[in-house]
Amino acid sequence: MGYTAHTGVREMRELPESETYEEGLLFWPYKYSLETVLNRISALAPIGGTLLDIMCGPGYLLGLISKRRMDLRLTGVDIDERYVGHGKAVYPEEIDFQLGDVLDWKASEQFDVVVCTGALHHVPYDQQEAAIANIASLVKQGGVVVLSDCYVDDYTNETERKLAAAKLGYEYLINTITNGAPDRVIAWTIGILENDVMMEEFKPSLPKRLALLERHFASVTTTQPWPDSDSGYGDYIHICRR
Repeated sequence: MGYTAHTGVREMRELPESETYEEGLLFWPYKYSLETVLNRISALAPIGGTLLDIMCGPGYLLGLISKRRMDLRLTGVDIDERYVGHGKAVYPEEIDFQLGDVLDWKASEQFDVVVCTGALHHVPYDQQEAAIANIASLVKQGGVVVLSDCYVDDYTNETERKLAAAKLGYEYLINTITNGAPDRVIAWTIGILENDVMMEEFKPSLPKRLALLERHFASVTTTQPWPDSDSGYGDYIHICRR
C-alpha cells in the first residue's frame, strides 16, 4: 500500500521488491542511519523488553536487532503485504510481523521501544502528524521512540520544495553510485528523486518535522548521521520521550 497526496486515501502504489529494497540499504547513505539506530536501540532497550518497528518494510532492521538483542520481544508492522510476507519468510519466527497502517494500527500493549526508520515520508504531509500521534500512543510512559527520516532544505512554497527535493535526490544518487551500487539500485534511487520532486513521496524539512514531534513528545534529541556537515538536508535521527 502507498498513499496519494491529493485525496489522503490509501491506494496501491509501486514500491521496490523486498530484495531490491534490502540491497539498496547496503549502498544508500541511509545505511549510516541504520547503524546508528541499531546502536541506540541496543543501548536504550531494557533487558527482556518489547520493541515495535512500525512501517518496518521487509524487516531488515528487525533482523539485525534480533541478532544483537536476542532478549527483546520484537514486532514488525507494515502496510505492504509483500513486505510482511517477506519478513515472515526470511526472519526468525520469534519476530511477530503484522499487516497494519501507521495511522491507526493498535496493539493490546504498549511497547518499551517504538522504532520508525526512513518511512514517515511515505505518508502525505497533511497526515504525518496523525502518524506521529499514533506512534506516540504505542510507547509506554517512560519508553522511547527512535525515529529516523530523510529531510530536504526548508522551503516556503512549492517551487522551493521541488528544488530542495531535487538537491537531496541528486546528493543521494551521487553517494549511491560512489558506494558501488548495481544498476537496479541506481535505477530505483533515480526513481526516488522523481517521486520526491513530483510529491509521490513527502519528505519535509527538519524544522517542519521537529514542530510536529515537539507537540507529541516531552523531549526530542536529534542527531545527523549523513552528511557530515550541518547541511539542513540529509538523514536525521530523533530520540523521543513522552
